[in-house]
Amino acid sequence: MLFVLPQSVVIVGAARTPQGPLDGLLSRFSAVTLGAAAISAALQRASLAAEYVDECVMGNVVSAALMQAPAKQAAVAAGIPSDRPSKTVNTVCASGMTAVFDACLSLLSGISRIAVAGGMESRSNAPYYLGPRDAEGVRIPGKVRGSAFRLKTPPAGSPAPVMAEFIDSLRRLPISEADILDSLACPFCPPLHMKDYAAKYAEEAGISIEDINAAAAESYARARAASDSGDFTREIAPLDDVHRDDIISEETEADYRRVSYGYVTAYNAPALGDGASALVLMLEKTADDLGLAPLARITAFSRIETAPSGFVHAPVDAVREVSAALPSAATIVEANESFGLQIPVFKREFGADVINPYGGAVALAHPVGASGSRVIVTLLNAMRSLGHSRGIATTCYGSGGAMAVSIEAL
Repeated sequence: MLFVLPQSVVIVGAARTPQGPLDGLLSRFSAVTLGAAAISAALQRASLAAEYVDECVMGNVVSAALMQAPAKQAAVAAGIPSDRPSKTVNTVCASGMTAVFDACLSLLSGISRIAVAGGMESRSNAPYYLGPRDAEGVRIPGKVRGSAFRLKTPPAGSPAPVMAEFIDSLRRLPISEADILDSLACPFCPPLHMKDYAAKYAEEAGISIEDINAAAAESYARARAASDSGDFTREIAPLDDVHRDDIISEETEADYRRVSYGYVTAYNAPALGDGASALVLMLEKTADDLGLAPLARITAFSRIETAPSGFVHAPVDAVREVSAALPSAATIVEANESFGLQIPVFKREFGADVINPYGGAVALAHPVGASGSRVIVTLLNAMRSLGHSRGIATTCYGSGGAMAVSIEAL
């Protein structure tokens, strides 16, 4: 699918929260809190009051325990009036980018005049799935991640067989993290994790573990440099006392790399993550009428659908398709590093392009519902800072496929 925008949709504000791994510095913030913070910051940077927003579209993947309408919760918490429509989108890693695409369609159709779009995820607060019903037919109760399951524990001093049976009953409960089932496994093919497809691709493409680890090291180094130099401050909206991305230390990175012997490991693949990002969108004429200065123009979207095994290379095809619709080639590409091996894949295909100058998800973590919009926010920052007039943001997604969006600086 290729969609070239028939009218000019512009970005007038963009922001993201700091990002970090599961159970890291952002673990005390819910997905809705993160989303509201990103929306508020994007509106503030656009110099636009929340009451002007007509629609809010936010990506979110693991929505269990967030209660109804997460996007509307985040919108209202950011000050957008409750009578404005909101929509929560789940297309796995592309959710945030899909939200931006949907908002553009709404603006182009005249349904909305001003829209906010982005994504939010708190993997730290994703709940566990509950086990089966007990012998009395009662569902085993439980709460969100880290909370205790209310099981009837035998009293101290119970006979050994009673204690043994209790321990066995615990082992029989199929309690799983929603993160794993919702985001990393493909349900309609042989139930493999996406990392299994990634490893198979690396083997068949002749990409070595050394190449993948070297690409991961570059991601860490670039992200730390951007954080230390203040390059990320232009896109990050602080949350309470968290002002920077929660990137692992160089010492921890060295420890991870020392034991990284696989195509997909804790070192060369992104951690499950927490974070949010948002953009304020409108037609260029609306921005002119309101006296707002656009940051960039969105020119085209591409979506490539593949089998689950094709997801690694799909972003390359999506970038190619959207590039073919542009008058001149983009000079910078911001690609979500769903797996570290995708960095050498992009360098093989687009060796002359600037790929992720500030690092990527390997270092910054992967808040699935927000990653597709985060790469757009970072692309905007990199284009303005490094002097690029055109860029493309892209992300693959679980179950097979990828999206890309082209941006033109103004």
